[in-house]
Amino acid sequence: MANLTREEWERIKDIKQLDLQICSFCSKLNILNLGWKAFGKCWCEKEQKEHVLCWELCLKVCLNVLGCELRQKRQKRGKNKQEIAVNQEYYKASCYSCSKELQGAGKHGVVKNRNNPNFWGIKSIYKILCLECVGKKFFNRMVEWQRKKFKEYRRRGYV
Repeated sequence: MANLTREEWERIKDIKQLDLQICSFCSKLNILNLGWKAFGKCWCEKEQKEHVLCWELCLKVCLNVLGCELRQKRQKRGKNKQEIAVNQEYYKASCYSCSKELQGAGKHGVVKNRNNPNFWGIKSIYKILCLECVGKKFFNRMVEWQRKKFKEYRRRGYV
């Protein structure tokens, strides 16, 4: 059971679809829409299946007690990238950090590139971010062409 503060509840009450993770071992709930640290995905060589484990205790317990041969699950690189789906209606999305409402990319149910952290070269658990949150948190990590594009989007008045 996850206890939410009032501020967290205000952020997620209007979101139609939550990104939830449940630990395979202790059944703890993790709500990624709140920006909580993501649980790890591990592949067990012994059981030949994937586990989602919280970092605090369960990973150590599974390694030591159960004798699992866990390896961290690695994503394949290449052109098989999944598009980030919007987390509200098909043409709306909300920022995972500040819950600001954003537009999706037409009627296709995907997020605009400028609101996708992967577009800016950012590895983040946040799937959808407004330009203000991108600028506050990740501007220093961007390379030159990304900074130039970011400033252009801000100049045009995109949110």
